[in-house]
Amino acid sequence: MSASITFEKASPKHRVSVFEWLEAPHVKEFWDNSQSHKDDILIFMNGRKHPSSYFDGRFDYWIGLMNNDPYCLVMTSEILSTQTDLSDLWRSNLSKKGKTLSIDFMIGNQKYFGKGLAAPTLEAFTDFIKDKVDPSIDTFFLDPEESNKRAKHVYEKAGFHYVADFHRDCDGEKNVRHFLMVKKLYSDTLFIR
Repeated sequence: MSASITFEKASPKHRVSVFEWLEAPHVKEFWDNSQSHKDDILIFMNGRKHPSSYFDGRFDYWIGLMNNDPYCLVMTSEILSTQTDLSDLWRSNLSKKGKTLSIDFMIGNQKYFGKGLAAPTLEAFTDFIKDKVDPSIDTFFLDPEESNKRAKHVYEKAGFHYVADFHRDCDGEKNVRHFLMVKKLYSDTLFIR
């Protein structure tokens, strides 16, 4: 199944699909649907020619395709040890040899929702990043909310390991429990999936 999953940078041709996905109830439950996030996606799709107020424009957006049919959106950001807002938990799990990338993703296309594609998509995406985008990226973070009951199990199937719980404010709620999950890929002797 993963052989038919491919990825490309989000571009203006994906605009209609992505904005339809963002309005779907299963996406709105866990994704930021604010205008500033939508604006950031558009700025990225148009080549980041303008500054973004949404987390200083630090996110990249990728479209996952199943047999060339767009079905998911992946949001990534490099996590740097120099970031002042980085918790000790996150800092202690950064890559020791290469780069660390945070991932947030959703399956937006309704015809692919509930088909067991989350784990294969994440496996294919981490391989894609390592093989086609930047081989120095060897560590990936996911941080689902506790309320996303299925996420932790699905992410474990994709090779992510639960590290710890942490709390943060999100979507107007205070002290929301999240799980830090980490996947490490090493090109020399150790390869964890």
